[in-house]
Amino acid sequence: MFWQRSVRRERVPVEHRLFGIDKRTMPLGLVVLGVFVLATVVVPRVDRAVAWDDEVQAGEQLRVAAEVVFTPTAGWNVESGFRADGGGSAVDSGPAIVVSDGVVFFVEASSFNGGASDLLEQVEKVTSSVDDPSFRVEGDPASVTTDDGVVGVVQSYSSVRGDGVVAAFVIDGTGVKVTAYGPPQQMTAAADDVHAMVTSIRRTNQEDDA
Repeated sequence: MFWQRSVRRERVPVEHRLFGIDKRTMPLGLVVLGVFVLATVVVPRVDRAVAWDDEVQAGEQLRVAAEVVFTPTAGWNVESGFRADGGGSAVDSGPAIVVSDGVVFFVEASSFNGGASDLLEQVEKVTSSVDDPSFRVEGDPASVTTDDGVVGVVQSYSSVRGDGVVAAFVIDGTGVKVTAYGPPQQMTAAADDVHAMVTSIRRTNQEDDA
């Protein structure tokens, strides 16, 4: 035998109703509506209105190590990095990221004992095991020479993040690692810019900057 319970619906007193809605619940409803409007309308509009671009000007350089710089392509945006200028300190250096149309160009440097091929192999192992398990190299490494005459190696790869290239140089005991990646179509369009930035890597010193 099933027992049935009668449910008695209590009618909201007329003094607490407005257009059939319990006025006592309206403050909470207005709060929810306010949060919704803030998240879906106000924040996106503010985000679009605030310019975040830090556009590279022609000839500007980013310092990735005390005596290693590269020249980003004019028009790309600096997401992080230290600009090298006449009055800058070599202490102000570190990893650099520039972006354009969905393509990311990342450069970092650190002390390294070994050749460029050794560094490239290390980068590939670390990337595939830690940073991006979907990382897969394509074809054989090729040599690449910078405008300053430094010989390094470059390797194409693919991953869930898109197509890319990874390059490695060793300059006076400093290993320089370059990674560029993005959607296939954008990477194809940016190929010349990426090559120019890779080959712009060079050794500098404070006398050069003065």
